[in-house]
Amino acid sequence: MSKFKLGLIISLLATIELMAAEEGNAPLRKTAIIVENRAGKTHNDKVPILEDLLTSRIAGQGFSVLARDVVTRALKEYPAAGEKASAPDAPGKQLDALLENNTTALRLSQNLGADFILIPSIMTCGSEKKTYSGNGVTTVNTLHTLRVSYRLVEASEGGAIKGGTVVATKTIRQSEGLQVENSDLANELLDDAAGQLADAVVKAAATLQKTVAKAAMVSLSIACSMTDIKEQPITVPDIQLTKDNKVVKGAKPLEVQALDVTVELDGLTIGSAPGTFQARPGLHKLRLSREGFNPWERTINIVDGQKLKVALQMSEQGYNRWKDNVAFLQELKDDEKLTDAQVKLIEGHAKYWSESHYRVDTKENIKIYKSLY
Repeated sequence: MSKFKLGLIISLLATIELMAAEEGNAPLRKTAIIVENRAGKTHNDKVPILEDLLTSRIAGQGFSVLARDVVTRALKEYPAAGEKASAPDAPGKQLDALLENNTTALRLSQNLGADFILIPSIMTCGSEKKTYSGNGVTTVNTLHTLRVSYRLVEASEGGAIKGGTVVATKTIRQSEGLQVENSDLANELLDDAAGQLADAVVKAAATLQKTVAKAAMVSLSIACSMTDIKEQPITVPDIQLTKDNKVVKGAKPLEVQALDVTVELDGLTIGSAPGTFQARPGLHKLRLSREGFNPWERTINIVDGQKLKVALQMSEQGYNRWKDNVAFLQELKDDEKLTDAQVKLIEGHAKYWSESHYRVDTKENIKIYKSLY
Protein backbone atom coordinates (compact mmCIF):
# COMPACT_ATOMS: atom_id res chain seq x y z
CA MET A 1 0.00 0.00 0.00
CA SER A 2 1.48 3.40 -0.98
CA LYS A 3 2.44 6.03 1.58
CA PHE A 4 -0.11 8.34 0.04
CA LYS A 5 -2.89 5.82 0.46
CA LEU A 6 -2.31 5.48 4.20
CA GLY A 7 -4.14 8.77 4.71
CA LEU A 8 -6.39 8.66 1.68
CA ILE A 9 -9.96 7.51 1.35
CA ILE A 10 -11.42 8.17 -2.05
CA SER A 11 -15.13 8.01 -1.46
CA LEU A 12 -16.65 9.34 -4.65
CA LEU A 13 -15.83 10.60 -8.08
CA ALA A 14 -18.78 12.82 -9.02
CA THR A 15 -18.78 14.69 -12.32
CA ILE A 16 -20.24 18.19 -12.10
CA GLU A 17 -20.88 20.75 -14.77
CA LEU A 18 -20.19 24.42 -14.03
CA MET A 19 -22.78 26.65 -15.70
CA ALA A 20 -21.97 30.16 -16.91
CA ALA A 21 -22.70 33.19 -14.77
CA GLU A 22 -24.39 34.58 -17.84
CA GLU A 23 -26.64 31.81 -19.01
CA GLY A 24 -25.85 30.37 -22.42
CA ASN A 25 -22.55 32.22 -23.02
CA ALA A 26 -19.74 30.34 -21.24
CA PRO A 27 -18.97 26.70 -22.07
CA LEU A 28 -19.81 23.89 -19.68
CA ARG A 29 -16.93 22.90 -17.44
CA LYS A 30 -16.85 19.46 -15.91
CA THR A 31 -15.21 19.03 -12.52
CA ALA A 32 -14.48 15.83 -10.62
CA ILE A 33 -14.76 15.90 -6.82
CA ILE A 34 -12.38 13.60 -4.93
CA VAL A 35 -12.64 13.83 -1.15
CA GLU A 36 -9.62 12.70 0.90
CA ASN A 37 -9.31 11.94 4.60
CA ARG A 38 -5.93 12.67 6.20
CA ALA A 39 -7.20 12.92 9.75
CA GLY A 40 -7.24 9.20 10.62
CA LYS A 41 -9.59 6.24 10.33
CA THR A 42 -12.01 7.61 12.90
CA HIS A 43 -13.01 10.25 10.36
CA ASN A 44 -13.63 7.92 7.42
CA ASP A 45 -17.37 8.26 7.85
CA LYS A 46 -17.09 12.06 7.50
CA VAL A 47 -15.90 11.78 3.88
CA PRO A 48 -19.31 11.04 2.26
CA ILE A 49 -20.97 13.64 4.50
CA LEU A 50 -18.59 16.39 3.41
CA GLU A 51 -18.95 15.19 -0.16
CA ASP A 52 -22.76 15.43 -0.10
CA LEU A 53 -22.81 18.77 1.70
CA LEU A 54 -20.30 20.27 -0.72
CA THR A 55 -22.11 18.92 -3.78
CA SER A 56 -25.46 20.26 -2.58
CA ARG A 57 -23.94 23.68 -1.88
CA ILE A 58 -22.39 23.84 -5.33
CA ALA A 59 -25.61 22.67 -6.98
CA GLY A 60 -27.37 25.60 -5.35
CA GLN A 61 -24.94 28.09 -6.85
CA GLY A 62 -24.96 27.36 -10.56
CA PHE A 63 -23.62 23.82 -10.82
CA SER A 64 -25.35 20.91 -12.53
CA VAL A 65 -24.40 17.77 -10.61
CA LEU A 66 -24.39 14.28 -12.07
CA ALA A 67 -26.07 11.78 -9.74
CA ARG A 68 -23.70 9.58 -7.77
CA ASP A 69 -24.96 6.32 -9.27
CA VAL A 70 -24.45 7.60 -12.83
CA VAL A 71 -20.70 7.83 -12.22
CA THR A 72 -20.16 4.84 -9.95
CA ARG A 73 -22.17 2.55 -12.22
CA ALA A 74 -19.24 2.61 -14.66
CA LEU A 75 -16.72 1.72 -11.96
CA LYS A 76 -15.87 -1.69 -10.54
CA GLU A 77 -15.07 -2.19 -6.86
CA TYR A 78 -11.88 -4.00 -5.96
CA PRO A 79 -10.68 -4.74 -2.42
CA ALA A 80 -7.07 -3.84 -1.86
CA ALA A 81 -4.52 -6.65 -1.65
CA GLY A 82 -5.16 -8.68 1.50
CA GLU A 83 -8.32 -6.75 2.24
CA LYS A 84 -11.76 -8.30 2.54
CA ALA A 85 -14.29 -6.69 0.25
CA SER A 86 -16.88 -6.90 3.03
CA ALA A 87 -14.85 -4.74 5.43
CA PRO A 88 -17.02 -1.71 6.30
CA ASP A 89 -14.15 0.77 5.91
CA ALA A 90 -12.51 -0.90 2.90
CA PRO A 91 -11.58 1.75 0.32
CA GLY A 92 -12.68 -0.70 -2.37
CA LYS A 93 -16.23 -0.60 -1.00
CA GLN A 94 -16.30 3.15 -1.60
CA LEU A 95 -14.77 3.24 -5.05
CA ASP A 96 -11.96 1.53 -6.93
CA ALA A 97 -9.18 0.57 -4.52
CA LEU A 98 -6.74 0.84 -7.40
CA LEU A 99 -7.11 4.60 -7.20
CA GLU A 100 -4.42 4.89 -4.57
CA ASN A 101 -2.69 8.02 -5.78
CA ASN A 102 -3.28 11.32 -7.53
CA THR A 103 -2.00 10.01 -10.86
CA THR A 104 -4.67 7.34 -11.22
CA ALA A 105 -7.42 9.63 -9.91
CA LEU A 106 -6.33 12.16 -12.51
CA ARG A 107 -6.53 9.61 -15.33
CA LEU A 108 -9.96 8.38 -14.24
CA SER A 109 -11.19 11.97 -14.15
CA GLN A 110 -9.88 12.48 -17.66
CA ASN A 111 -11.61 9.31 -18.86
CA LEU A 112 -14.88 10.66 -17.52
CA GLY A 113 -14.35 13.86 -19.50
CA ALA A 114 -13.51 16.15 -16.58
CA ASP A 115 -11.89 19.54 -17.21
CA PHE A 116 -11.03 20.20 -13.56
CA ILE A 117 -10.66 18.21 -10.33
CA LEU A 118 -11.63 19.57 -6.92
CA ILE A 119 -9.78 17.75 -4.11
CA PRO A 120 -10.94 18.68 -0.59
CA SER A 121 -8.88 17.02 2.18
CA ILE A 122 -9.97 16.67 5.80
CA MET A 123 -6.70 17.62 7.51
CA THR A 124 -7.40 17.86 11.24
CA CYS A 125 -10.36 17.66 13.58
CA GLY A 126 -9.70 18.46 17.24
CA SER A 127 -10.70 20.47 20.26
CA GLU A 128 -9.18 22.86 22.81
CA LYS A 129 -10.59 23.13 26.32
CA LYS A 130 -10.23 26.26 28.50
CA THR A 131 -11.41 26.38 32.13
CA TYR A 132 -12.07 29.64 34.00
CA SER A 133 -12.81 29.85 37.73
CA GLY A 134 -13.76 33.07 39.46
CA ASN A 135 -16.45 34.60 41.65
CA GLY A 136 -17.52 31.13 42.69
CA VAL A 137 -18.28 30.08 39.11
CA THR A 138 -16.35 27.59 36.98
CA THR A 139 -16.80 27.84 33.22
CA VAL A 140 -15.44 25.40 30.65
CA ASN A 141 -15.15 26.58 27.05
CA THR A 142 -14.38 23.91 24.45
CA LEU A 143 -13.37 25.07 20.99
CA HIS A 144 -13.91 22.43 18.28
CA THR A 145 -12.00 22.97 15.02
CA LEU A 146 -12.16 21.28 11.61
CA ARG A 147 -9.57 22.15 8.95
CA VAL A 148 -10.16 21.25 5.32
CA SER A 149 -7.64 22.09 2.60
CA TYR A 150 -8.56 22.04 -1.06
CA ARG A 151 -6.90 22.04 -4.47
CA LEU A 152 -8.49 22.84 -7.79
CA VAL A 153 -6.53 20.91 -10.42
CA GLU A 154 -6.53 21.26 -14.19
CA ALA A 155 -7.38 17.74 -15.38
CA SER A 156 -5.37 17.73 -18.59
CA GLU A 157 -1.92 17.92 -16.97
CA GLY A 158 -2.74 17.65 -13.27
CA GLY A 159 -1.33 21.04 -12.28
CA ALA A 160 -2.94 22.81 -9.31
CA ILE A 161 -4.35 26.19 -10.29
CA LYS A 162 -6.13 27.17 -7.07
CA GLY A 163 -5.86 26.10 -3.44
CA GLY A 164 -6.39 27.05 0.14
CA THR A 165 -7.67 26.02 3.56
CA VAL A 166 -10.98 26.61 5.30
CA VAL A 167 -11.42 26.42 9.06
CA ALA A 168 -14.75 25.63 10.71
CA THR A 169 -15.07 26.24 14.46
CA LYS A 170 -17.70 25.94 17.16
CA THR A 171 -17.40 26.82 20.85
CA ILE A 172 -19.42 25.01 23.51
CA ARG A 173 -19.64 26.66 26.95
CA GLN A 174 -20.46 24.64 30.05
CA SER A 175 -20.75 25.44 33.72
CA GLU A 176 -22.06 23.80 36.87
CA GLY A 177 -25.54 24.89 35.96
CA LEU A 178 -25.23 24.37 32.22
CA GLN A 179 -24.22 21.08 30.65
CA VAL A 180 -24.32 20.74 26.84
CA GLU A 181 -24.38 17.55 24.81
CA ASN A 182 -24.29 17.92 21.02
CA SER A 183 -24.39 14.71 19.02
CA ASP A 184 -24.50 16.66 15.76
CA LEU A 185 -21.36 18.69 16.36
CA ALA A 186 -19.25 17.00 13.66
CA ASN A 187 -21.96 17.49 11.05
CA GLU A 188 -22.28 21.17 11.97
CA LEU A 189 -18.54 21.64 11.43
CA LEU A 190 -18.71 19.79 8.12
CA ASP A 191 -21.65 21.90 6.99
CA ASP A 192 -19.74 25.08 7.83
CA ALA A 193 -16.64 23.86 5.98
CA ALA A 194 -18.72 22.82 2.94
CA GLY A 195 -20.26 26.29 2.77
CA GLN A 196 -16.86 27.96 2.86
CA LEU A 197 -15.50 25.57 0.24
CA ALA A 198 -18.45 26.19 -2.08
CA ASP A 199 -17.96 29.95 -1.83
CA ALA A 200 -14.25 29.59 -2.60
CA VAL A 201 -14.92 27.37 -5.63
CA VAL A 202 -17.55 29.71 -7.05
CA LYS A 203 -15.15 32.65 -6.73
CA ALA A 204 -12.37 30.65 -8.35
CA ALA A 205 -14.63 29.65 -11.24
CA ALA A 206 -14.72 33.21 -12.49
CA THR A 207 -10.97 33.13 -13.15
CA LEU A 208 -10.82 29.72 -14.89
CA GLN A 209 -10.08 29.58 -18.59
CA LYS A 210 -13.11 29.16 -20.80
CA THR A 211 -11.59 26.28 -22.74
CA VAL A 212 -9.26 23.58 -21.48
CA ALA A 213 -6.66 22.03 -23.77
CA LYS A 214 -6.64 18.23 -23.47
CA ALA A 215 -3.87 15.85 -24.36
CA ALA A 216 -4.41 14.09 -27.68
CA MET A 217 -5.40 10.43 -27.58
CA VAL A 218 -2.77 7.87 -28.57
CA SER A 219 -2.98 4.23 -29.67
CA LEU A 220 -2.15 1.27 -27.45
CA SER A 221 -2.18 -2.37 -28.61
CA ILE A 222 -2.62 -5.25 -26.15
CA ALA A 223 -2.29 -8.99 -26.72
CA CYS A 224 -2.16 -11.77 -24.12
CA SER A 225 -0.08 -14.94 -24.08
CA MET A 226 -0.64 -17.61 -21.43
CA THR A 227 1.35 -19.24 -18.63
CA ASP A 228 0.57 -22.19 -16.36
CA ILE A 229 0.33 -22.12 -12.56
CA LYS A 230 4.15 -22.23 -12.38
CA GLU A 231 4.39 -19.25 -14.75
CA GLN A 232 5.76 -21.37 -17.60
CA PRO A 233 4.61 -20.45 -21.14
CA ILE A 234 1.69 -22.52 -22.43
CA THR A 235 2.16 -23.99 -25.89
CA VAL A 236 0.62 -26.77 -27.96
CA PRO A 237 2.32 -29.19 -30.37
CA ASP A 238 2.40 -28.22 -34.03
CA ILE A 239 0.16 -30.91 -35.54
CA GLN A 240 -1.35 -31.31 -39.01
CA LEU A 241 -2.83 -34.18 -41.01
CA THR A 242 -1.85 -35.37 -44.47
CA LYS A 243 -4.43 -36.33 -47.10
CA ASP A 244 -4.17 -39.97 -46.08
CA ASN A 245 -4.85 -39.12 -42.38
CA LYS A 246 -1.27 -39.36 -41.18
CA VAL A 247 -0.18 -37.17 -38.25
CA VAL A 248 2.64 -34.69 -38.98
CA LYS A 249 4.17 -33.27 -35.83
CA GLY A 250 6.32 -30.14 -36.10
CA ALA A 251 9.56 -29.68 -34.20
CA LYS A 252 8.59 -26.43 -32.47
CA PRO A 253 5.50 -25.94 -30.29
CA LEU A 254 3.01 -23.17 -31.05
CA GLU A 255 2.19 -20.25 -28.79
CA VAL A 256 -1.37 -19.82 -27.54
CA GLN A 257 -3.05 -16.44 -27.07
CA ALA A 258 -6.02 -15.75 -24.83
CA LEU A 259 -8.94 -13.97 -26.52
CA ASP A 260 -11.78 -11.92 -25.04
CA VAL A 261 -9.64 -10.56 -22.19
CA THR A 262 -11.38 -7.66 -20.43
CA VAL A 263 -9.27 -4.48 -20.49
CA GLU A 264 -9.80 -1.89 -17.75
CA LEU A 265 -7.96 1.42 -17.70
CA ASP A 266 -8.10 3.44 -14.47
CA GLY A 267 -11.14 1.47 -13.30
CA LEU A 268 -13.10 1.80 -16.56
CA THR A 269 -13.66 -1.07 -18.98
CA ILE A 270 -12.50 0.02 -22.45
CA GLY A 271 -12.80 -3.21 -24.45
CA SER A 272 -11.36 -6.69 -24.96
CA ALA A 273 -7.87 -7.88 -25.90
CA PRO A 274 -6.34 -8.56 -28.27
CA GLY A 275 -7.03 -5.16 -29.78
CA THR A 276 -6.00 -1.54 -30.17
CA PHE A 277 -7.26 1.10 -27.75
CA GLN A 278 -7.22 4.88 -27.41
CA ALA A 279 -5.94 6.58 -24.26
CA ARG A 280 -4.22 9.75 -23.16
CA PRO A 281 -0.43 9.51 -22.85
CA GLY A 282 1.14 9.13 -19.42
CA LEU A 283 0.75 6.93 -16.35
CA HIS A 284 -2.36 4.74 -16.09
CA LYS A 285 -3.59 1.76 -14.08
CA LEU A 286 -4.14 -1.20 -16.40
CA ARG A 287 -6.09 -4.31 -15.37
CA LEU A 288 -6.59 -7.42 -17.53
CA SER A 289 -8.98 -10.18 -16.50
CA ARG A 290 -10.60 -13.28 -17.92
CA GLU A 291 -12.34 -16.30 -16.45
CA GLY A 292 -9.81 -19.04 -15.70
CA PHE A 293 -6.93 -16.59 -15.25
CA ASN A 294 -5.51 -14.54 -12.39
CA PRO A 295 -6.10 -10.79 -12.89
CA TRP A 296 -3.07 -8.84 -14.13
CA GLU A 297 -2.62 -5.30 -12.76
CA ARG A 298 0.16 -2.78 -13.43
CA THR A 299 0.84 0.94 -13.64
CA ILE A 300 2.01 1.63 -17.19
CA ASN A 301 3.33 4.67 -19.04
CA ILE A 302 1.38 4.89 -22.29
CA VAL A 303 3.02 6.32 -25.41
CA ASP A 304 1.75 6.43 -28.97
CA GLY A 305 2.09 3.18 -30.89
CA GLN A 306 2.88 1.15 -27.77
CA LYS A 307 2.44 -2.62 -28.08
CA LEU A 308 1.97 -4.67 -24.92
CA LYS A 309 2.19 -8.44 -24.85
CA VAL A 310 1.10 -9.59 -21.41
CA ALA A 311 1.55 -13.13 -20.06
CA LEU A 312 -1.65 -14.03 -18.21
CA GLN A 313 -1.26 -16.74 -15.59
CA MET A 314 -3.96 -19.40 -15.48
CA SER A 315 -5.68 -20.10 -12.19
CA GLU A 316 -5.40 -23.64 -10.85
CA GLN A 317 -8.98 -24.42 -11.80
CA GLY A 318 -8.59 -22.89 -15.23
CA TYR A 319 -5.38 -24.78 -15.90
CA ASN A 320 -6.98 -28.11 -14.96
CA ARG A 321 -9.78 -27.46 -17.46
CA TRP A 322 -7.23 -26.50 -20.09
CA LYS A 323 -5.27 -29.74 -19.66
CA ASP A 324 -8.43 -31.83 -20.00
CA ASN A 325 -9.45 -30.03 -23.19
CA VAL A 326 -6.11 -30.37 -24.98
CA ALA A 327 -5.09 -33.82 -23.73
CA PHE A 328 -5.93 -35.35 -27.13
CA LEU A 329 -3.17 -33.28 -28.77
CA GLN A 330 -0.50 -34.72 -26.48
CA GLU A 331 -1.61 -38.27 -27.29
CA LEU A 332 -1.08 -37.96 -31.03
CA LYS A 333 2.13 -39.53 -32.38
CA ASP A 334 4.14 -38.38 -35.38
CA ASP A 335 3.40 -40.36 -38.58
CA GLU A 336 0.50 -42.12 -36.85
CA LYS A 337 -2.17 -43.37 -39.24
CA LEU A 338 -5.67 -42.42 -38.12
CA THR A 339 -9.00 -43.92 -39.14
CA ASP A 340 -11.75 -41.68 -40.49
CA ALA A 341 -13.64 -42.13 -37.22
CA GLN A 342 -10.59 -41.04 -35.22
CA VAL A 343 -10.16 -37.99 -37.44
CA LYS A 344 -13.81 -36.96 -36.94
CA LEU A 345 -13.48 -37.41 -33.19
CA ILE A 346 -10.28 -35.36 -33.05
CA GLU A 347 -11.78 -32.65 -35.25
CA GLY A 348 -14.69 -32.42 -32.84
CA HIS A 349 -12.30 -31.94 -29.93
CA ALA A 350 -10.31 -29.39 -31.91
CA LYS A 351 -13.41 -27.40 -32.86
CA TYR A 352 -14.60 -27.28 -29.26
CA TRP A 353 -11.16 -26.20 -28.17
CA SER A 354 -10.79 -23.53 -30.87
CA GLU A 355 -14.19 -22.05 -29.94
CA SER A 356 -13.10 -21.64 -26.31
CA HIS A 357 -11.63 -18.20 -27.14
CA TYR A 358 -7.98 -19.14 -27.67
CA ARG A 359 -5.81 -18.46 -30.69
CA VAL A 360 -2.83 -20.49 -31.89
CA ASP A 361 -0.14 -18.80 -34.00
CA THR A 362 0.30 -21.32 -36.80
CA LYS A 363 2.98 -21.15 -39.46
CA GLU A 364 2.23 -19.41 -42.75
CA ASN A 365 2.12 -21.18 -46.15
CA ILE A 366 1.35 -24.59 -44.63
CA LYS A 367 1.61 -27.24 -47.33
CA ILE A 368 0.24 -30.03 -45.18
CA TYR A 369 -3.33 -31.03 -46.02
CA LYS A 370 -5.08 -29.98 -42.81
CA SER A 371 -4.22 -28.21 -39.55
CA LEU A 372 -5.99 -29.07 -36.33
CA TYR A 373 -6.13 -25.39 -35.38
